[in-house]
Amino acid sequence: MPENNSATRDYAAWFNGDQDARRYTLITLVCYALLYGQFALGLAGAIPFWTLCLTAPVLVVRWMFAQHELFHLRTAREVDPLTRLLPLMLTPLSLGYQEYLNIHYGHHRHMATQADPEYFQLRGGKVSGFINALTAPEQAFVRRVLRNPIDAELLIGTLLRLALFTSLVWIGGASFWWYWLPVRLAYGLAYFSFFYCLHRCGEEYGVYPIKLSPGKQTVFGLLFGKDALLGTCHHDAHHRQPRVSAYRLPEAAL
Repeated sequence: MPENNSATRDYAAWFNGDQDARRYTLITLVCYALLYGQFALGLAGAIPFWTLCLTAPVLVVRWMFAQHELFHLRTAREVDPLTRLLPLMLTPLSLGYQEYLNIHYGHHRHMATQADPEYFQLRGGKVSGFINALTAPEQAFVRRVLRNPIDAELLIGTLLRLALFTSLVWIGGASFWWYWLPVRLAYGLAYFSFFYCLHRCGEEYGVYPIKLSPGKQTVFGLLFGKDALLGTCHHDAHHRQPRVSAYRLPEAAL
């Protein structure tokens, strides 16, 4: 039997395509609609606010993974205005699609080194790693502004996101915390899992596969999607072949 040589594989046959880009775009938009729609229903008294504590972790992770896949499929000019704005209201000052795309490309080029834009999330112990993940939106904004001058796109996007954030606070009043706390905590936990847990192994820095029991895989897949499960468990393969579909990463890992 011929030896399986990864150097001879046609990885291009495993790449995501236009249909995948449309699907991931739809997922991000649906997650926005469900998050803000649920908050609106809470304000209207139709459902209790505490239900956001149940749905926010699922919606945030599904949104985050779909957004991640889009980064490998579409430039900022190729996505719709809402996706480009990136209106997940977490902080008064936040970045948009273009800025996070640049950060993600930098993460792939300089993974787990001091030149990695996400390195601040990887250094130190688990407590500091989680705190950095929880404050990643603010840190990303400040680090971007300190590194580069504010261009017109970032200025306009920042003002639009600031206006949306302020409107959400004004409309929600004290109930705003029912939206913000579950979403922010879910975001921090997801970032900690996706960066620190996948790029640290004790004192070592790199990228490492995650092995889950069959039961945990089933629960993970049901909650967050099979593609998110495979993209997480085979994150090392993703860094070797960033354009390969998450569904084909187990094969790419062999």
